[in-house]
Amino acid sequence: MNEKDFEKVYALMECSFPIEEVRPRENAKAQLRNPKYCIWISKNAADQILGFIAEWDLGSNLFLEHVAVDQTRRGAGIGSGMMAAYLAQATKPVVIEVEDEKTETNSRRIGFYQRLGFHLSQYGYDQPVYRGDLNKKISLKLMTYPEPLTAAGFETFKKQVFSQIYKIIKK
Repeated sequence: MNEKDFEKVYALMECSFPIEEVRPRENAKAQLRNPKYCIWISKNAADQILGFIAEWDLGSNLFLEHVAVDQTRRGAGIGSGMMAAYLAQATKPVVIEVEDEKTETNSRRIGFYQRLGFHLSQYGYDQPVYRGDLNKKISLKLMTYPEPLTAAGFETFKKQVFSQIYKIIKK
């Protein structure tokens, strides 16, 4: 993604995720300068952004922090096409977070990723809140591709994500 597309991607991020899961605009824009962070975008022939994947290269894993499709285009196979293309070129194991709360939307989201080959793990944690209600608890489970997550893999990933992204070292 180039910087000229940032505002459109950020607007899509804000309407696709709760405020607690989206960094303030200035922080999100500054993140683009981090060499470990990349946003992959999908556009149509008219140069409209259809969706995006925000990736962190954590060393031993690729962490997908945000994946979203324009809400007016959901259900048309754009998300699964984006993810299939992304996974085909991924050179490291891929980790995503999904909300642990049992809702129909979360169950559908988990099923979507499972159909792409992700494995739902028993491992998870509470994500720090980026903004909004700082007392809100965001309980997450991890899904991995192409292999299931092991206990050792979870510990490695958790240390990486909390020290490199959340900037908090949890034990």
